[in-house]
Amino acid sequence: MSDFLGYHRPNGQIGIRNHLAVVSAMDNANPVARRIAAGVRGAVPVTAAHGRGQLAEDLEQHDRTLAGYGAHPNVAASLVVSLEPTSAQALAERIAARGTPVEWIAIQTEGGTVNATARGIRILSRLAGVALAARREPAELRDLVLGLECGGSDALSGMTGNSTLGRVSDRVVEAGGTVILSETEEIIGAEHLLAARASEPRIGAMLLDAVRRTEAYADYLGLDMAPLGGDNIRGGLTTTEEKSLGAIRKAGNSPLVEVIGYGERPSRRGFVFMDAPAPGSENTTALAASGAQMLLFNTGVGNPIGNPISPTIKVTGSPATAEYFADNIDVDVTGILLGQYDLDAAGDRLMRGLLEVANGLPTASERLGDTEITISRVDIGFLRRVWAPADAAGEAVQ
Repeated sequence: MSDFLGYHRPNGQIGIRNHLAVVSAMDNANPVARRIAAGVRGAVPVTAAHGRGQLAEDLEQHDRTLAGYGAHPNVAASLVVSLEPTSAQALAERIAARGTPVEWIAIQTEGGTVNATARGIRILSRLAGVALAARREPAELRDLVLGLECGGSDALSGMTGNSTLGRVSDRVVEAGGTVILSETEEIIGAEHLLAARASEPRIGAMLLDAVRRTEAYADYLGLDMAPLGGDNIRGGLTTTEEKSLGAIRKAGNSPLVEVIGYGERPSRRGFVFMDAPAPGSENTTALAASGAQMLLFNTGVGNPIGNPISPTIKVTGSPATAEYFADNIDVDVTGILLGQYDLDAAGDRLMRGLLEVANGLPTASERLGDTEITISRVDIGFLRRVWAPADAAGEAVQ
């Protein structure tokens, strides 16, 4: 018995959307990528800042993320656009290695913006045949990878929206699917509770190590990670630990089976943790790059952002937000607080919404165009440290 109808890709992936992705390898190719995407129905530009002049792990994370979008289950075929051919070909090869049809163009070798745009549209129009040939076929919950996110959290988030996500997470895991919790900063103070759920000691140690690295980096920069955001405080949260205890509710009660890096694909089914930054656009970018076909995003006081490739279901359990942020909300679970139904019934509501979106219903962020890609940087203080002024003893000041 099928749970929804999805697009079965030749490489074994199953998508819930049938996009053509125009992936820009670097920021100076973004305008051309957007023009190409605008010229072909069903095309989505995948653009981000930077990409040129990046080094080492910073560049690797950038390229890994873009390759994750180009080879996403929700993508039928991709066109890579870059300024020059070396980066274009390298990114296209990473996408092709995952079995997704892909071609590339370079603005320099095409002779500028106009020629590159025209040729890109011709190539993408040809690739559109791959998408047109795809048909929705029966699929199951076990075929889904869900990304879990919360943003604009308030005092109600943990007990309402996040707990509702947790109910759905457990159902998907029980069915054999995968859910990815992320936002390393958002679990500080509650990391021991997640580590205790690890399927083996090594997995728990990896989670705790991710938190230690985050704390150590904050110490290195002289940052205090305790203060909450202004919207969190206005929403009634009082401490980082309180926020973290609510944030981990998104992951339900399933065992933790794997810890992965930013934008990496899970290798095991079940509850997975991804070490990635907490800000909404950055984290949804990483979750989608990991292959999540859909994102579940609970918001307490309101956050409109979604993702252009992975439909983002906005959930709230705050009555005020459900009213004044109604245009951005897909699933309202304020009935929990109002005593109209319990968490299990709220989970049923979200599961129905999830399956409707999996079957093609557009989310609010898709309808409104509230989507963004923001790839996190790695150690962007590199040049500052290299070129730091020397002290009196001739040592670089760190």
